[in-house]
Amino acid sequence: MSQYIVNILLIDRELHDYQVFKDFLDKICTFQFNLNWVKTYAEGLENTINNQADIYLIDRELEPDSYAGLQLLKEARKKGCNQPIFILTESELKSREIEEITAAGATDYFDKSELNVTLLEHAIRYALKEQQINQALRLSEQRYALALSAGEVGVWDWDIKNNQLYVATNLKAMLGYTNNEINPNWEEWQKLIHPDDQERVKVVLANHLAGLTSQYEVEYRRLHKDGTWRWFLSRGDTLRDSNGQPCRMAGSETDITERKQLEAYLRQSLENEKEINYLKSRFLTMVSHEFRTPLATILSSADLLEFYIEQLQKENALNHVERLQSAAEYMTQMLNDVLLMEDAKTGNLNFNPVWLDLCEFSKEFVKNLKFYINRTKVIAQNKKHQIDVLINLNNNLEKPHIYGLFDKDLMKQILNHLLWNAIKYSPQGGVILLEIDATDDEEIILQVKDRGIGIPTAEQTQIFEMFYRGNNIENIPGSGLGLSIVKSCVYLHGGDMSVQSTVGVGSTFTVKLPWHKSQDSYQEYLCSLTDVEIMNTGLHITKVEHQSDSW
Repeated sequence: MSQYIVNILLIDRELHDYQVFKDFLDKICTFQFNLNWVKTYAEGLENTINNQADIYLIDRELEPDSYAGLQLLKEARKKGCNQPIFILTESELKSREIEEITAAGATDYFDKSELNVTLLEHAIRYALKEQQINQALRLSEQRYALALSAGEVGVWDWDIKNNQLYVATNLKAMLGYTNNEINPNWEEWQKLIHPDDQERVKVVLANHLAGLTSQYEVEYRRLHKDGTWRWFLSRGDTLRDSNGQPCRMAGSETDITERKQLEAYLRQSLENEKEINYLKSRFLTMVSHEFRTPLATILSSADLLEFYIEQLQKENALNHVERLQSAAEYMTQMLNDVLLMEDAKTGNLNFNPVWLDLCEFSKEFVKNLKFYINRTKVIAQNKKHQIDVLINLNNNLEKPHIYGLFDKDLMKQILNHLLWNAIKYSPQGGVILLEIDATDDEEIILQVKDRGIGIPTAEQTQIFEMFYRGNNIENIPGSGLGLSIVKSCVYLHGGDMSVQSTVGVGSTFTVKLPWHKSQDSYQEYLCSLTDVEIMNTGLHITKVEHQSDSW
């Protein structure tokens, strides 16, 4: 798939700035960029007026004076340039200057001395997203204006005294009904309004009929014949008799469903941006806290090795080396977890199913985990545990097998985080059970059971959120990412997970995965997914080649 080319125009007097921005853009892999450069106010104005770029970067201190860039911004907006425009400054701005730039129509501003690749990439991504949303909204508004001018808005006329209602044929058609399918009275017409909107519509109508408002105007949902709800903007006016009593009311209804969907999408996009900023803050807090202990371990062990290497016995020296390795591995694992969650959040977490014996895979994983625990002191905290694997099958084979289609890497993540959590939150000598139930032909049930500290009931719905950690964990280290990762990996398999836990007794995490025992079964599953489901899960589907010797 070819990358979208983003045309960027830099309006700046300095060649050095052009070279800096070119280097930055070359390091961004999200988009392919075409960077052009002009030096003067006149060249910049000509380009912005003609909308010749997707994004503009304008130096505030263009010739002939220090505010020419700001004047160019104002002129570009005045002439109809709707593209994202960023102002470049030589130093940090005062609040008054920021307000002036914002009021002039700048998308944002960059302090050249503080600018970096990450900041530039994020700013471009959000600017393009906002531009896409604004273009969609403008298109929707144009369609609405065209519908009005073309007379494509449905009209109605209500004889209030006789309770006779006329609904235009095209308005009925907008709801999927033929001309004879709606009874010509106001009460029946109002029954099609969404239950959650009916009271509000009644209040607006009553206020208008009482003369409290000059015009009847309200937005609400109305039931389409196909069972869906459509948003409408209803406007009307009332004719009154000689006594001032309402006798007739006429109005129009416009389908605004598309606009409402765009507004909802815009709100969700803004919420996502807020969430990203919040997660960044939580990540920095987590890193500063969780890296402190392993960093202290690394530094203390390194100091001891540096100053006492000749006096230390070989066994003691090796212990310090192992502490260094364990601390470094812990930090590496945390960074890998963050990168994996970033892939999951952006829809870039791949799902590559292969033919796998889940029974042997799980046993081998636990075997390797036990070996790793024996030499890892930072995470396991010197605790010794008994980890058992129990397999439940429909048959009594001496060597059980559970063949199916699973993603090896994602299954490792599922087992790794669930078992490590059980280890961390269980006391010395605790028994941890990995139970795999394959007695159902349709799904595999995987459970990790421990007798650890447990999870408070009120927190059991929150523990799958990124960075969330229970209130009863005390000083046990962790990033708060593990269960979020497990949930993403399970979701990509098309599965589900849950938890049952009692404080002071222990926890049971249950993972249910669809059991695809053949390529045909897997293909049927793929065909059952809609495009929206694939997009929402971030599935990057990999075709599974049939291997006849796998069964």
